[in-house]
Amino acid sequence: MANDEHLAILEQGVEVWNNWRCENLNITPDLSGVDLREVYLVGANLSAANLSCSNFGMSNLSGTNLCSTDLSWADISFADLSGANLNGANLSSSEIIYTNFYKATLTGACIKDWKINDKTILDKVVCEYVYLGENQMKRRPINGNFAPGEFANLYKKIIENTDLILRKTPDNDNNINNQGVQFYSNSTIHTWQNLRFRSKTEIKIAEALDRAGVLFLPNSLARLNTPNGRANKEADFLICYNGKWGVLEVDGPHHTAERRVEEQERERIFKRNGIKVVERFDSERCYNNPDEVVQEFFKLIEIGYS
Repeated sequence: MANDEHLAILEQGVEVWNNWRCENLNITPDLSGVDLREVYLVGANLSAANLSCSNFGMSNLSGTNLCSTDLSWADISFADLSGANLNGANLSSSEIIYTNFYKATLTGACIKDWKINDKTILDKVVCEYVYLGENQMKRRPINGNFAPGEFANLYKKIIENTDLILRKTPDNDNNINNQGVQFYSNSTIHTWQNLRFRSKTEIKIAEALDRAGVLFLPNSLARLNTPNGRANKEADFLICYNGKWGVLEVDGPHHTAERRVEEQERERIFKRNGIKVVERFDSERCYNNPDEVVQEFFKLIEIGYS
């Protein structure tokens, strides 16, 4: 979980942040799991920081120092990292779709299971070697270094051989699908147990429900009655607990104030169709304490059907 003090300093701007880093060389910044989409951090010193599971989508990180930074499970899709220093960075399981790495340095980075597409820019990347496993395992090339420009020329082959590419299917192939989450070219989709999710937070809840051993349907379309007739409606999690049904919603970035009226109407529709319990939980809490959230939801189901 991110350190609130570190986040507050970063929010004051790059100059304040870099000065703080210079004055606190022994502190490892913790910005894990924070939502920093569309931020301007050009030239920021984020070296050795914990940025795991953070969202930097569409942010400007050009020229940043990300040397030895933990970016595992981070979402940096559509971000600008041109000229950034990612020497020794951990990019395992990160989302780098449409990311711009033009003239960035990637020597010694861990790229295990990173998710990339053909729109990711690796032109003129400086990269002598990478690791396909964590803890500096599976060095590529095994001996020696890539020649200048070789990594950019060979990365597609490396990705195919190590199962690193996130394959997108055309929208028209997914028009018929009982799961509400669709693949679109500009969206990031997360998978777990061959199921699709909109965020890593939803996966945390799915894992907690799995540990609890209950029946649940994640992001699935339900056919039910609406004021305008029969229609398909989606819940984040439709859960059966001790024979009682409920809906658990994870509030995240896509749950905006503008959509709240629409969401409230959808909740009323589920309740009119016999789902007595529909509860929403904050995404940060769901990510950090998924088992606690699930157990609280079970209690609310018991109360709702008592």
